[in-house]
Amino acid sequence: MTLRIGSVPYLNAKPQVDWFHSSACDADVEITYAVPSELAKMLQRGELDAANVSLFEAIRNPDLRIIPGISISATGEVKSVRLFSKVIVTQVTSVALDTSSLTSNALLRILLNERYNLSPEYHYHHPDIIEMLRQYDAGLIIGDLKLFDLEKNTFELDLGKEWFDLTGLPFVYACWLARPQAPRQELTDILTKARDWGIAHLDDLVKKWSTKMQLPFERTYDYLVNVMDYRLTKEQCAGALLYQQKCVEHGLVPSGPCLSFD
Repeated sequence: MTLRIGSVPYLNAKPQVDWFHSSACDADVEITYAVPSELAKMLQRGELDAANVSLFEAIRNPDLRIIPGISISATGEVKSVRLFSKVIVTQVTSVALDTSSLTSNALLRILLNERYNLSPEYHYHHPDIIEMLRQYDAGLIIGDLKLFDLEKNTFELDLGKEWFDLTGLPFVYACWLARPQAPRQELTDILTKARDWGIAHLDDLVKKWSTKMQLPFERTYDYLVNVMDYRLTKEQCAGALLYQQKCVEHGLVPSGPCLSFD
């Protein structure tokens, strides 16, 4: 049976999925690429067996099962999930949220409230930072490592750093979620094998994707080797559970069963 797997198209997912496109792959898999919000809908419609999708989807849809041991995480600065603003953060009154995102949109609401005592107006907007800042005080963008050369009067907030400063814990941005009917053990074995292959070939992936995405080699290397963490350890699970708790406290999701990582 062909397994239907969905993945985000961002750089941070490449070490988890490039094995499927290599000569080393011996799995019968069909890969679909889409942004997190679209992958979540495809899982709900039964169009995918598993997807590398936002942690937020696991919280609001407890029927989906987390594949153990694998995540897209970072401890501290993440560099690809950032709020850009044309005023200092404490003066932000309106924010454009990236329509591609689920987890980071909720995370931003939590951080602005708990770190800065802010409750600005939120508006959903396609990920175009120029248009976002033309209409609102600030804009959240995920997955774009090219946004390092904005105008000098643009302020920036790295959500990974803000979360670590608030909690002292890593943040889990995404994990593999499987439909209840999907063969979880088979998916676990295949996705773990793909992840391990990617980690073993990080140098090659840095060269490949820095060229394809027109990113500086050093930035790509730092991001894939030093920033990203593809494990799902006890500490990362603790961060994920705290995020779930805060989503409930802030009224972003109803109270429900705790995330299960087994």
